[in-house]
Amino acid sequence: MVGRKDRVYTSGEVARICGVSPDTVARWFDMGQIEGYRLGPGGDRRIPYESLRKFLMNHGIPLSRLEESSCCILVVDDDPYYLDIIPTALHRAGQYDIYTASTGFDAGALVVEHAPHLVILDIHLSDIDGRKVCERIKARPETRHTRILAISGFLEGSAERNLARHGFDDYLKKPFSIDDLVARVKKLVGDGTSPVGQSETE
Repeated sequence: MVGRKDRVYTSGEVARICGVSPDTVARWFDMGQIEGYRLGPGGDRRIPYESLRKFLMNHGIPLSRLEESSCCILVVDDDPYYLDIIPTALHRAGQYDIYTASTGFDAGALVVEHAPHLVILDIHLSDIDGRKVCERIKARPETRHTRILAISGFLEGSAERNLARHGFDDYLKKPFSIDDLVARVKKLVGDGTSPVGQSETE
């Protein structure tokens, strides 16, 4: 059995750990920001454990992500209906560690404690505008790579288009289908790029 320190990661695995897209990892690799080597005729990128560990430490990304076997998702909504159906759907769709919060205050505490890969965030919370929550998450060095999916039934026009300026990576309008939700989540924590149009943070 290969020990943890002997493990080598693909670009997709590193992307999941860091909460970014594989394209961003490829850019880090090509710019020499993360060390590794290319494998085979296709030149697939490989990042050794110690190189990845060093990169995480230098960029304030929790080392606990190296130990995790599943993706951590935080669902924030003050509507009990969505706090029920979203975790249920995601548990059925994949191997996710899911936490829930009904207020921006509770969400902040959970973000600090768990540094989730993805936050599904309702814009209109009872105690704070979700856009401010998003900005605060992206402002923290430890969670600046966290992907954030906005959900709302009340945004129109310019409000939708301006979400990327606040740091959101995607937007899903309520009511939404479970299939659409699962597809967006897999894209954000897997190999997707931001449909909202936000460029990746280096």
